[in-house]
Amino acid sequence: MQLYVVTWKFQSSEYQTFAGQALKEYVENGKFDHSYEGYERLAWVHTPQDGTGTVICKAENAAVLYKVFGPWRDNFGMTWDYKPGLSTEELVNLIKESA
Repeated sequence: MQLYVVTWKFQSSEYQTFAGQALKEYVENGKFDHSYEGYERLAWVHTPQDGTGTVICKAENAAVLYKVFGPWRDNFGMTWDYKPGLSTEELVNLIKESA
């Protein structure tokens, strides 16, 4: 699976407020640990002071990310950016190979 750095941003503070309530219910109802096939969340970091956040995850492809994050976009006006990344180990191995 590919490592991804996923960032989000709310379009308005009103959307952020609604999403906060939904997130609280999501976590309290045990959905936080719900897994999607082809997806593994490694970290989920919120920066509510500016309506953004970051997810570090592994996914089979961007289509899986669309399925995971699409409902949040549709319901709460969030924009998402997916960037493939490399672990430190992967990067060091690439550097070794090119030396």
